Amino acid sequence: MGVPLVANYYLTYRCNARCHFCDIWALEPKKEADFETIKKNLHDLKRLGVKYIDFTGGEPLLKAEAPQIYAEAKRLGFTTSMTTNTILYPKRAREMQGLVDFLNFSLDGGDAETHNQSRGVAIFDTLVESVKLAKELGEYPVLNHTVTAQNFNRLDEVAKLARDLGARVWMNPAFTAYSNYNSKKNPNAEMVQKIEEVARKFGSVVGYNKAALAFIEAGGNDTKNPRCKAVDAVIAISPNDELLLPCYHFAQKGLPIAGNLYDLYRESEEVEEFRQSQGQLSVCEGCTVWCYLIPSFFKGIDKYWVLNSVTYVGEFLARKRFLAGV
Repeated sequence: MGVPLVANYYLTYRCNARCHFCDIWALEPKKEADFETIKKNLHDLKRLGVKYIDFTGGEPLLKAEAPQIYAEAKRLGFTTSMTTNTILYPKRAREMQGLVDFLNFSLDGGDAETHNQSRGVAIFDTLVESVKLAKELGEYPVLNHTVTAQNFNRLDEVAKLARDLGARVWMNPAFTAYSNYNSKKNPNAEMVQKIEEVARKFGSVVGYNKAALAFIEAGGNDTKNPRCKAVDAVIAISPNDELLLPCYHFAQKGLPIAGNLYDLYRESEEVEEFRQSQGQLSVCEGCTVWCYLIPSFFKGIDKYWVLNSVTYVGEFLARKRFLAGV
């Protein structure tokens, strides 16, 4: 058994937006773990060798204890990330200052009408305010744009907005998990070509994962020769303190953690069963769920490992150039 690289820690399933491509906000509410429970899990994640934690949701800033959770993660030496719809960011930005290494603001369009329609709430002005505030606080906000078959022809508008705001935008292809997008149209080869075209045109303003685009062109995960290592590479934890197997999006089982994450992940027969079948279940065919596949690409040396590595080296250099104003 190898060392897991990433924890996808779902702090809450609650959300104050109503995005048309996501139904997490419609999930039945469950009792959420308290800070002490999360703190114990963070210590076990450290023991397991995890380096990077994506605290996610739902909307992570709806979790009242978010600043304490991030502070504990930073104290333990984790690299942290957060993607927020920005509704609460202006109110909580100073609480979170310096605690988030990768701060992502969701962006669904290059203008207020498009963004608000996609989000189901009028929050474009809050997004613009959040970018300005984050930069004033010395943060490095990145606009996270989900590219779909419905919007890929308007990527130039998104890149122009990012440039005008003095921020970078990450072009993230929609993945085949949410029911509204689970069709042969998402993602597609035209989408790949458009992302690459816009990235060439706008330079360091636009970022994307080269391995992800190559994986789309290959047709996604092949259950007969799986590239997904969701159980080996990622530990997924639910808001109600369960280990989700094999991943959140296609969870077949949630194992109660109850203060025993370290031993549960290493010794449970059920975890081992899912480890042996990772990427091979019927629901895994054609999968492109990037929050599990991107870490998987670092497990095993092949073209996806190379492209993934090139992406992150390039992202590091692009950040340096962007911050230097080049």
